[in-house]
Amino acid sequence: MKKLTYKEKFQQMNREAAATCIITAILIAFWWYGAFGIDRSLTFLSMPLWFFISCVGTYLLAIIFVWLITKFVFIDFDLDDDENKEKLKEYYK
Repeated sequence: MKKLTYKEKFQQMNREAAATCIITAILIAFWWYGAFGIDRSLTFLSMPLWFFISCVGTYLLAIIFVWLITKFVFIDFDLDDDENKEKLKEYYK
């Protein structure tokens, strides 16, 4: 578990939230393209291509994005504020 200062914790949480919002926007755009941007006459595995791309493709893309964001963006850190705990312990002695 990584030790971060109070400011670094909020910066990391903002970075994680921003990355999650960006990935969500990309997935929504990909789904909309798959559902409405592909020719309706095309097929893949006896299914309409738009259905396969919008459902299966978005699901697979989401799995890839979750793996990437977990590997490269998220950091395991403690949310407790150790500095304030020590001050409170001293205060209540």
